[in-house]
Amino acid sequence: MLTTISLSLLVQALVNGLLLGLVYTLISLGLSLTLGIMGVVNVAHSTLIMLGSYLALELLQRLGLDHIISAVIAVPVFFLIGVLLERLLISHVARTSQTTGLLVLFGVLVVIEGAAILRWTTDTQVLSVSYTNASLTLAGIAIAVPRLIAAAIALVLVLLLDTFLRSTLYGKAIRAMAQNRDAARISGIDTDRLSLLVFGLATATAGVGGVVLAMIFPFDPQDHYRWLAWAFLVVVIGGLGSIRNTLLAGLLIGLIETVSSVLFPFQYVYFIVYLLLVVTLLVRGQGLAGSQSRAL
Repeated sequence: MLTTISLSLLVQALVNGLLLGLVYTLISLGLSLTLGIMGVVNVAHSTLIMLGSYLALELLQRLGLDHIISAVIAVPVFFLIGVLLERLLISHVARTSQTTGLLVLFGVLVVIEGAAILRWTTDTQVLSVSYTNASLTLAGIAIAVPRLIAAAIALVLVLLLDTFLRSTLYGKAIRAMAQNRDAARISGIDTDRLSLLVFGLATATAGVGGVVLAMIFPFDPQDHYRWLAWAFLVVVIGGLGSIRNTLLAGLLIGLIETVSSVLFPFQYVYFIVYLLLVVTLLVRGQGLAGSQSRAL
C-alpha cells in the first residue's frame, strides 16, 4: 500500500505527465497529419521543431518577446515555411517512391541542422523569463508555470485544429482526401491545394511545438533527433492522421514517462516507454504503414 509520501509523489507525477503529454501531442501532430493524410514520412519534422525553439530564442533576445507571443508569431511564419517546402519539394517527392522521398527529406534535415549549427553553434540554450522558475501549488501539488503555459498552448492548438478538421468545409475535404485521395479528386476536390494546406498546418504545429519545448527543456541544433523519435512513438501508438488518437497517445506516453520515473530507477524509464512501442507494433501489426482507412 502506498504511503502518504509516495501517494503524493504519484499524484504529482500524474499531473506532470498530463502536462507533458499535451506537449508531446503538439510536437507529434504535424507528423501524424503528413503521414496519415499525405502519406509522406517527414523525417525533417524534428528540425522544424528545432527551428521553432530558435525562433523563440531570437524573439526573446532581440525583441524581448514572451514565449506566448512567440507561439502566436510561429503559426504564420511556419505555415509559410511549410507551404514553400510543399510547393518546392514535397509535391514532387509525393509522386516518387517512398525511398526517394525519405532521402530528399533526410537531405532537408541535414541542411537545416547544418545551417542551425552555423548560425547558433552547438551550444545548449536555455530560455529564461520572469516566470521560468515560478510554480503554483494546488492541494499540495506543485505545478511549474512554464509547463502549465506550454500545456495550455498545446491544448488550445490541438482543439483548434480538431475543430477545423471536423467543422469546416476545408476540414471535411481534407478528411475525404485522407480516406481516398483519388475518389476525392474525382469528386472535384483540389487535392493539390489541400496538400499545400495540410503541410502548412503540419509545419505550423511543429514550429509552435518547438516554442513550447523551449519553455521547459534546454535545446541545441542536434537535440532534435530525440523529438523525432518521440513524435514517431506517439504517431505509431496513436495511429495515423487522427488528432484525437494522437492526443490520447501523447497523454499516455507523458503519463508513463513521469509515473515510471517515480516507480522505477531513471534508467528504466525509456526502456518502459519503448517497450510500449514494441507491444503496440506487435498487437496492431501495421507500424507506419497505417490502416486502409483513416479517421480524422
